[in-house]
Amino acid sequence: MEKAKTYLIYFRNALAFSFAWLVLCVAIVSLFGGNSITAVFLMKLLALCAWGSAAFVFSFFTDFMKKKGFISCLTVFFLLFIPAEVLMFYLMGIFTGAGTLPLWIALAVIVGVSYISCILIDLFIMKKRAGVYTKKLMEYKAKKAA
Repeated sequence: MEKAKTYLIYFRNALAFSFAWLVLCVAIVSLFGGNSITAVFLMKLLALCAWGSAAFVFSFFTDFMKKKGFISCLTVFFLLFIPAEVLMFYLMGIFTGAGTLPLWIALAVIVGVSYISCILIDLFIMKKRAGVYTKKLMEYKAKKAA
């Protein structure tokens, strides 16, 4: 029961952060000549954020996924979220009309750059830190045993 409560707290925090951030971005775009913001659009945005938050909590915080490693968690998150994101973009009217190809290219570039950046950070920075941590832990254990 305690795990479920923790997952719900993570879900609430992720949902609040992502929805607030996206509403702010939508408001800024609408101020500079974008479409008006409707209640239906906000509900669709909330649904997108809820699915993204659920995918985020499952991918990064469940015990099952924690054992898999960061890259596996990231891959599962992208596989769960991107199809829903594309579907919601269609339902919200973002990927319809003129400029569809540039929007698709922008989405692909953003996802690709994000994924590659995370992999590079994991490979070059986190692996090095893990090695340093392991070395320090071994030194501590050796000192404690002596």
